[in-house]
Amino acid sequence: MSKLDKLKNFLNKDPLIIIFFVVFYFVSSYMLIYTSITPPKFDLKAGDVAPQDIKAPKDVIDVIATQKKIQEAVNAVNPKYDYNENIAKESYLKLADFFNKLREVRKSSESEEQKLQDFKNITPINLEDKNIAFLLKIDDSTLIKMETVILSAEKAIMARQITEDALQSALNDAKSVVESSDIPVDAKPVAVEILSSVIVPNMIYNAYETNLAKKEAEEKVQPVMYKKGQNIVVSGEIVTPEQIEVLKSLGLLKGTDKIDYALIVGLFLILSLSLFLSVYYIIRLDKKIATKKMYIELLCLTGILYLVLAVAFKGIEPLLIPAAMLPMLVSILIDPYIAIMIDIIYSLLVGLMVSFNQAFIFMSLLGGLIGAIKLSSAKQRMDFVKAGLYVSAVNLVSIVGVGLLNSNDIVSVLKSGLWGIINGVFSIILVIGTLPFWEAAFDILTPLKLLELSNPNNPLLKKLMMDAPGTYHHSMIVANLAEAASDAVGANSLLVRVGAYYHDIGKIKRPYFFKENQLSDENLHDKISPDLSTLVIISHVKDGVELAKKYKLPPQIIDMIKEHHGTTLVKYFYNKALQKEEGVCEEESFRYPGPKPSTKESAILMLADSVEAAVRSLSDPTEENVRNMIEKIVTDRLNDGQLSNSDLTLKDIETIKASFLNSLAGMFHKRIEYPDIETNQNKEVLE
Repeated sequence: MSKLDKLKNFLNKDPLIIIFFVVFYFVSSYMLIYTSITPPKFDLKAGDVAPQDIKAPKDVIDVIATQKKIQEAVNAVNPKYDYNENIAKESYLKLADFFNKLREVRKSSESEEQKLQDFKNITPINLEDKNIAFLLKIDDSTLIKMETVILSAEKAIMARQITEDALQSALNDAKSVVESSDIPVDAKPVAVEILSSVIVPNMIYNAYETNLAKKEAEEKVQPVMYKKGQNIVVSGEIVTPEQIEVLKSLGLLKGTDKIDYALIVGLFLILSLSLFLSVYYIIRLDKKIATKKMYIELLCLTGILYLVLAVAFKGIEPLLIPAAMLPMLVSILIDPYIAIMIDIIYSLLVGLMVSFNQAFIFMSLLGGLIGAIKLSSAKQRMDFVKAGLYVSAVNLVSIVGVGLLNSNDIVSVLKSGLWGIINGVFSIILVIGTLPFWEAAFDILTPLKLLELSNPNNPLLKKLMMDAPGTYHHSMIVANLAEAASDAVGANSLLVRVGAYYHDIGKIKRPYFFKENQLSDENLHDKISPDLSTLVIISHVKDGVELAKKYKLPPQIIDMIKEHHGTTLVKYFYNKALQKEEGVCEEESFRYPGPKPSTKESAILMLADSVEAAVRSLSDPTEENVRNMIEKIVTDRLNDGQLSNSDLTLKDIETIKASFLNSLAGMFHKRIEYPDIETNQNKEVLE
């Protein structure tokens, strides 16, 4: 197992990795924040008598009271249950089966002991031997009465909503029904036992609805707040822990030589809340469940790296801390909206570490914001350079602006501005330098990775060009078509282009079975059956996936290889087989295995691939013929349901068709017919 595989396995151990990074993050943050915050103004602790009134200098939330209010609201939510009518049906059928089998055994000519044993072997309800013996001996009229009462009671009771808590009440009701019936006295205990065995809870606890109700209750809770000017502590009263927390959040407590455990708890709450809000924000952005764990791990790793750099550069020059590095990494690796949220949170946390340095906070917020925005649509390396320049420019303006607001002298302000320029360059160098590690560790497909894959010197592309040159040329044309169409509908055009490069790599295995690689008029398919030809043609998808995995292509590209034919029909060989077999053929055996395209990019690639091959076969590729062929291919894919799983709208499809026509018109434009040149003229030219 490679080191990278070991790292990926380690990253998949959710609790271990998350606990590790959280602890590391907390320890480093505690050390920095605790030693750098401004000493409070009041020397108070819980239980002290307040020497004077202490008013809130601004609006502040009483976190503990708010949390208690939320907890009370959540605790007040009643559990939610779903009624399962199948349980009642199963209970009734179980009883009916029990009595039917009882009658069968009673009719048997076997001995009493044998009957008892036989019934024990087949009964769906377990009873004591003495009760079974009793049932085997009673007369038919008593048995009928018991059955009637039991079935009737079961129906009535199981029609009610029975939870685990209400089960005992239901059993008591069952016993009461039997006791009040006209069943013989000696049969009633047996009837109660039979009935009790099938009375079970039919209300199933709904954890999702319960949690949803608790979540709604939590969201409706209004925070408990102290308004600006309101007394937090009144002179002469005992100071409570809640008041201490409020004073601590406002920075109104003096420090002491001893460790302030309350402060540590406060910092723990702040950092915990930051982490909680980050995860909650990601979930609310509707990320796929399968990737949320990866996001949390990646955010922990990049966050820890940023905190380490903050520790390293804080003592040298706070403005050298590469504040834009983290939001830029998150923007390109995960999502620009998450990057903006991360930028805000870490600007405040690291701001605590540098004593709320205004220049740093503004530089971090605004520089990180522009970096996240610029890298959100980066498609080439130059975009990274431009992003670094934008960050440097915003850093410079932010630092100079804050400096002028503070009336600093212009020389020192400009010197500080130079740190901002260096900071932007340093940040983008760190982003580019560490990006390959994040890509490899988390299998994330970034624009830089796509650019690497699009390089003609890529071993797999070189192999395609050497072993299947016709397919290589076809892939290049498909890439041009698909990229233009993707740009037109707002899809990821770089991903589509790279996917088009690799979509037919499976043809490397048997290149001469595909028309574009056949150098002569001889067609290998003329020598084999249509079934075998279809198998060879279809297998290029499976072969392509295998090659892609061998060369470690990203999962997104592998998906495009799988999906670029969907479940389409290999019509040529299907029709050929129909003629040969006189109409007796299974259509499914002539279809690609799929799956159908699941994204816009895969769907565009399918259409571009089909259109290019179809238009290339036209003997007279006029604009009208090309337009008709595009319309025919797209309509066929729509009618065949191949685009049903993609996100393409009908408007997108019309835009794609127009893009295809525009691109193909340039490829098949009319050429000037050059006049023949006489032989003697040729000689003059050559001479």
